[in-house]
Amino acid sequence: MEQITIITKDYHGLTADITSALGSNDINIESLDAKKIDDIGLVMLRVNQYDRALSILRDAGWNAITEDALLVRVKDEPGAIAHLAKRFQNANLHVRSMRIVQHHGDWGAIAVSAEPLEEAKALVKDELLTSSTGD
Repeated sequence: MEQITIITKDYHGLTADITSALGSNDINIESLDAKKIDDIGLVMLRVNQYDRALSILRDAGWNAITEDALLVRVKDEPGAIAHLAKRFQNANLHVRSMRIVQHHGDWGAIAVSAEPLEEAKALVKDELLTSSTGD
């Protein structure tokens, strides 16, 4: 799974500007997570037309970065995310980002961007739902 991350100076209307740029170009946003940290805006997206969206966002002046993320199935229960994060820590893998992308009954899906990617994929191979590398 590929996700786009935009880190920029926060301003009133940032999310509206980003989503309007994508919507006016017929790009469907599949997930969006927007945060303000001090004066920084952080927006993470998954879209239906990844390459086009990346190009549109960059042409509009945003520093859009790409990340490969693994989609990992976990039990939907207290401590499940902590257990997953601890597995990465114990394997000495650097987690760049982790976010909940779906709840479904008694399980959830967590998007994890970790380095090195191949080692991260091997660590969670039994819980792996999909990845941007074709799995």
